[in-house]
Amino acid sequence: MNDQVTKMTSEPGTRKLQSAAKTIAESRPRHRSVLIVESDPDLQWSLARMLTVDGNRVVGTSSGEGALTVVEQWNADLALVASSLPGASGVEVARRLRESNPDLLVILMSDAPPEPVVKGRSTDVSAYLAKPFRFESLRALIESLQLSPAPAE
Repeated sequence: MNDQVTKMTSEPGTRKLQSAAKTIAESRPRHRSVLIVESDPDLQWSLARMLTVDGNRVVGTSSGEGALTVVEQWNADLALVASSLPGASGVEVARRLRESNPDLLVILMSDAPPEPVVKGRSTDVSAYLAKPFRFESLRALIESLQLSPAPAE
């Protein structure tokens, strides 16, 4: 039986099939690990759904303290942080998240345009996104950050 298996895998058609399977596996969608920190449950759910459909792994929380607890146990690549959270500002949450994970990219989602002084001083925020926004704008922003996704499992 082993001779038959060896013979079958060495045939030219099998090699082509293996090559095609490898190409398909390499072209499969890639995922990112995304943390959503948003106190509005409807927006948090919508963002999580959109990002999951796009092939990302998503964890959501409604507070800065919840976000810090999550990053202690889960290595996120990207965090979407609301500028206003219960008990903390989004910039403060971004700072604390980056202390825990210096490679984390943070997008601050704000109801108002960021003040130039805050935008200029906060090295913990990778990008700003004004609410309300279209999901296509978020996708484009994520792509512009050139975040390298991990290969799909």
